[in-house]
Amino acid sequence: MGAIHGVLSCKMPINMKNFIRMCNRCLENHKEEEEKFISFLRLRRLRKTPERFEILRCVLYYNDHFDVDCLYKALESSGYHVSRATIYSTLELLCSAGIVRRLLFDTHQARYERASQTHSHLVCTECGEIREVDLEDIDGALANMKFSDFRAAYVSTCIYGVCEKCRKKSQKSSIHKIE
Repeated sequence: MGAIHGVLSCKMPINMKNFIRMCNRCLENHKEEEEKFISFLRLRRLRKTPERFEILRCVLYYNDHFDVDCLYKALESSGYHVSRATIYSTLELLCSAGIVRRLLFDTHQARYERASQTHSHLVCTECGEIREVDLEDIDGALANMKFSDFRAAYVSTCIYGVCEKCRKKSQKSSIHKIE
């Protein structure tokens, strides 16, 4: 995984000199999310701080899953100093506003993604890699299911298994053991 068409991926080293400039451009392309966040903060009488909006810019720039450490490192590397506590609290606000989703896979750390679409996840039980896969029919059917005492907000489906890279690595190591 890496940057594709200028979109930041948490797993790849990035040129941080242009990061904030790219985040600002990204926010221009995501006015709807910015307005949604402003309305959310206004409705709850919360402050519209520069830190919250800088975190929002960076979140909107990611096209993949990310965690708090990714955001923290990206912000620090770009010269924007913000505490992890501020990142956590802002991510909670962004989740409550419906801009970001918190995902809990079989790891001990929450990951996040933009809440713009419903899709499924392929999770490798060996290396922990998470890939998005579009299973529109299945996800759509799940999203439209009705429950008597529960109103679903979104669907997040996870399919667990072993990725191709780990499977090949495992096959190679078992061949070496036999020899």
